Amino acid sequence: MKRPSWKYMAGLVDGEGCIDMQGSTDKRDGTYYCRPRLRMTLSGKPGEILVPVFIANFGGTWDGKKERVWDNPNWLIPYAWCLTGKQHLRPFLQNIVNHLVIKKEQARFAIWWIDNMWGKHAYNEVKRFGTDEFKAMKKDPHRLSERAVLEIKKLQD
Repeated sequence: MKRPSWKYMAGLVDGEGCIDMQGSTDKRDGTYYCRPRLRMTLSGKPGEILVPVFIANFGGTWDGKKERVWDNPNWLIPYAWCLTGKQHLRPFLQNIVNHLVIKKEQARFAIWWIDNMWGKHAYNEVKRFGTDEFKAMKKDPHRLSERAVLEIKKLQD
């Protein structure tokens, strides 16, 4: 199968994708680590066919078939794709951001975070604010990413 178009991918991300911040705290020293990521889960035959195509064309990882704690015979098998990092997530988001409708601000904020915060020392407070901002953007998709950027700059000063 040939590479899906950027508009097609933007539609899938808007409808089925999740742009968020993956966060975790180091148990040894309490440092909070976070990174933007894109996740998408497709069920049944579409997932089985498309997830390997996404990985071949855009990178990322395939979580394979997800086992469920409880099962229903009517449910289809879910296939999950995850994209992170400067090498894969940044160019992917850059190519779809202008075609997004629902998740445009989340993508813009993720791009800004990768360009300005990736690999740099930042206080846990700043990193947690970034994670919280992604959560807020999920509740209010039109929340502006510029506001978050200004707040982060203030927190760093």
